Amino acid sequence: MSLVHAVSCLCRTEPAAALALLSQAAGLARWNLGLWHTQEVAPGLLAGRSLFGGAAGQVQVQVDAQRGTVGYAVGATPAARQLRIEARVQPAVELGYAPGLCLVSLLAWRPADMDDGRWQRLQAAHAVEIELIRSCLESADPA
Repeated sequence: MSLVHAVSCLCRTEPAAALALLSQAAGLARWNLGLWHTQEVAPGLLAGRSLFGGAAGQVQVQVDAQRGTVGYAVGATPAARQLRIEARVQPAVELGYAPGLCLVSLLAWRPADMDDGRWQRLQAAHAVEIELIRSCLESADPA
């Protein structure tokens, strides 16, 4: 059974721009299929609706700019929130790629109660979302 899923892409942008897109409501509203029409409802707490059935969702965003990570604690209530998705931004030059690029990754950990169908849907969504992220970051207006 698969317990973790990761997707990555190289983007022609600076890491700070990628972190902003990945952590702010205006950015998530452009790429996150599970939190459409994203709005900040409290500092660091974003809410929206899933394109998969319209269910309301919330995510607590935890940014660590030093490490280049954005943690997403997902759940409808504070007690239900689980830190199970993370984005990571890394200057690509650190991995031998050309300057001016960054590597953006989405990682997801599968909770014990997630059925196979939902896990497969999450993986498919992340495959699309990473391409939306690249497109947003490489467009004239990434924010």
